[in-house]
Amino acid sequence: MVDYTKRFLVAIIMAICVFFIIIGGRAQAQEINIHTATKNWVFPANGIISDVYNTRGGTHKGLDIAGKFRSNIYSVDDGQVEKSYRSTSYGNVVFIKHPNGLETVYAHLNKRLVRVGQVVKKGQLIGYMGNTGDSTGNHLHFEVHNGEWTFDKKMPLILLRSSEKERRGKW
Repeated sequence: MVDYTKRFLVAIIMAICVFFIIIGGRAQAQEINIHTATKNWVFPANGIISDVYNTRGGTHKGLDIAGKFRSNIYSVDDGQVEKSYRSTSYGNVVFIKHPNGLETVYAHLNKRLVRVGQVVKKGQLIGYMGNTGDSTGNHLHFEVHNGEWTFDKKMPLILLRSSEKERRGKW
């Protein structure tokens, strides 16, 4: 009887630990409703989704959209350009802070058309698709962060879309 009691207590303790791991892991994600925050966004580029969030052993923190060289890249929503520079990893990259607190990242651009401090409108042309930085082909690497982007990418958000919307290039 004592053996069953010990097993039961161990099972309860393990269940409690798993519960706290799951709840603790979701705490940051629940700070913002991504569907509400992005429901009026425009798609940032014409092309085909070639890679998604969390691939490459969990290191890919964005959405890759492959398309034609120098095709247009658009701001998904109104905002202000926080950074616009050439990076060794991202290549030509633009960071836009939006009024809802999200920050979007547009990387591997062939050319940047916006500067730091510039106010942009939803759908505004901000650059052209390219293959700069650590890139293997023409594409836009697009990230969304809850708050400011950080080097360790602690606050990336996952954008999920249905396959039908994906085919039409809309959120």
